Amino acid sequence: MKNPEAQQDVSVSQGIRMMFYVMKPSETSFQTLEEVPDYVRKATPLFISLMLLELVISWIRKGKPLGGLDDALASLSAGIMSQLPRLFYRSIELTSYVYIWENYRLISLPWDSPWTWYLTFLGVDFGYYWFHRMAHGKFQTKALLLLNLLN
Repeated sequence: MKNPEAQQDVSVSQGIRMMFYVMKPSETSFQTLEEVPDYVRKATPLFISLMLLELVISWIRKGKPLGGLDDALASLSAGIMSQLPRLFYRSIELTSYVYIWENYRLISLPWDSPWTWYLTFLGVDFGYYWFHRMAHGKFQTKALLLLNLLN
């Protein structure tokens, strides 16, 4: 069951910082999984408000109907689509993580240390870098193969 404190309201400044990933480590470190707030749910109203503000300003400045409506709908659709896999994959992801943590961890870092946050940030960024690089490598290999077949 979720901790009621995890669902507390956030200030506008904290909501903006959530949306742009500029939270302090002390604000995003939690001892248990139940304490972690649902950041997406908390940032969504601010995201929609800023999107509507952009559309209104665009309408006022250009004096014509909402020109960025297609972009706004695309952003909303992308946001919805990014959350759909959570229905299925979240349980698999969490179960796998807990299993690996309980059976294969090498060290335990203190959950409330800023160093843990910084090391985790660098580790995730390093992992994403290699994932991204390999994805491009696979694409380039297929693209070169296709070009060779066409020539």
